[in-house]
Amino acid sequence: MKFGVCVGNDAVRIGYLKKAGYDYAESHCQEIAKSSYEKLDEIKKIGLPVLAANCFIGMRIVGEEKNYAEIDAYLETLFEKASYLGLKYLVFGSGGARRIPDGMTLEEGRAEIVDFLKYHVVPLCEKYKTMTVAIEPLRPSECNAINTVSDGIAVAKAVDSPYVRVLADLAHVYVQNESFAAITDSQGMVVHAHTSNPNPPEGMDRKRIYPKHGDGYGQGDFLAALAAAGVEQCSIEAEVIDFESDVSEAYEVLKNFR
Repeated sequence: MKFGVCVGNDAVRIGYLKKAGYDYAESHCQEIAKSSYEKLDEIKKIGLPVLAANCFIGMRIVGEEKNYAEIDAYLETLFEKASYLGLKYLVFGSGGARRIPDGMTLEEGRAEIVDFLKYHVVPLCEKYKTMTVAIEPLRPSECNAINTVSDGIAVAKAVDSPYVRVLADLAHVYVQNESFAAITDSQGMVVHAHTSNPNPPEGMDRKRIYPKHGDGYGQGDFLAALAAAGVEQCSIEAEVIDFESDVSEAYEVLKNFR
C-alpha cells in the first residue's frame, strides 16, 4: 500500500514528505483552484506525486443557498488545475457544503447531493478522464447528510458513475463505531482512505493525531480491511503537534504495512 499525508499546498511540507519516504502528498482542492500555475509548477518540481486532494468545495450545494453558476465555474477551474497537477482522487467531504438545512428531509438532501454529483461533477470527470471523486463520510457533528461508509456507498450507487466512489476515514469510522466489514464488503466502492490515531489521550483536546509506535491504537485492522477492499493508498489526516516529528514517526509505523 502507498502512504501519503494531507498537507495542502505547502511546498516545504511536501518536500519533507519526499525526504521522509512517503509515496505521495494529499493536497487541498480549494487551495489548488486558487493557486497560480507558477505555484503548481513549484509543487510539481518537488518530484513527489500529488495523488489526491481533500476539501472538495466550500460553496453550499444543498438547499436554496446553492448557486450553480458559481459552483460550475469553480468546478471547471478546480478540475483544470487538478488535472495539470496530476491528481487521481478528489475527496468530497465538505460537511458545510452538503449540510441539509432545517425543513429538508434526509432523502431530499441526499437527492440534491446526488444531482450535484451526477449533473455537475461527473461531466467534468468524463471530460478529464483521470480523476475519481471519493465521497468522504463525516461524523454527525461535522455533517448531517453522509455519516458512514455505508451511507457513502448508497449515495455513490445512486449517482451510478464509475467516477464517483467512497473514502473511508478511520477517525470517522471509529466515532461511528462502524464495522470494518463495511469496507471489506464494499465491492470496489471504497477507493481511498485517511488514517490517524482516532483516540488521542484524554486531556490532549484533539480529534485525531498522527500514528506512533506504542500510542495504544494499532493500524493493522483498518489497513487490512482497506487491502481486502483493494484500496491501494491511504493518507494520514490528523492534527499536527510537530510536523517533522509527527510525519517521521508515523512513517515508521506505516512502512510496515506497505
